[in-house]
Amino acid sequence: MKPKSRLYSLVRNWSQKPQLSVKDVGLKQAYQLSDEPDQAQLENWAKAQELSFELVLSTQEEYVQAVIMKALSDCKTDDVLRLFNDGVRAASYWYSFAKPTPLIFPMQTEWLLNPIILNGIQNALLNCHLPIGLIQIGLVDRAMPDQFISAQSALIKLQRMGILLHLFNFQGEEQDCQLIHEHAFTHVHLTSHIVRQAIPGSLCEKKLIYLIKMIHEYGYKSVAGPLKLLHDKSVAKTHKIDCYYGPNVMPAMTLHQVIKLGRRPQQKTIAHSLINKKS
Repeated sequence: MKPKSRLYSLVRNWSQKPQLSVKDVGLKQAYQLSDEPDQAQLENWAKAQELSFELVLSTQEEYVQAVIMKALSDCKTDDVLRLFNDGVRAASYWYSFAKPTPLIFPMQTEWLLNPIILNGIQNALLNCHLPIGLIQIGLVDRAMPDQFISAQSALIKLQRMGILLHLFNFQGEEQDCQLIHEHAFTHVHLTSHIVRQAIPGSLCEKKLIYLIKMIHEYGYKSVAGPLKLLHDKSVAKTHKIDCYYGPNVMPAMTLHQVIKLGRRPQQKTIAHSLINKKS
């Protein structure tokens, strides 16, 4: 019985030992507190709590496809690089927990045309050592005619670095169609008002059907958002839009809440429970 007792003790001790991987330590320390926290660590922790992320779910299965960094949606130019670096650290934090979550950064054209911001983004990407596909950039507006060539060049630079591109606020305008023809966007985001106005049998519904077909013919995924009404969700499901997001789909989450949602079957139950709490 002695060998069995020793084996039992070894297994028990191993199971009670905190799990920690050497490669994870450096990444996790960015958002963890030590036993004796100093002021800098507390401030870092507080800033991490302020970051909020909007979840993009698959329309049918309601699995998490990516998260959108909300703070960039209405920030000042001076804060773009700081928030971008915060986002990269967040993606590294999730990756260190073996919970890689693609992170979408909404970007305005004027930011990409700013050489300081573009160089800062490139430097952050070169130094983060994250797998291709975890950092994604969404174009939220359109370039002016005299900025079009420069904007095209900026997008090409990002694509060459392995950045996946999203096109936000797609309405089927001439410049929208030119962009999806000339660049390989992985996702095209339909504006919420096009989804909301798609009343059965109306011209708006026919337009929505046409735009979804166009997006899928290019091999891109269609996204609807931000959705705020139950009607919007039902339209997205009825017309088989690939993904959706918005306050009616899933409430915004903190840095640490995102870790609890991975690509697992159980996350559907978690998502439903969170939605029920919200309503």
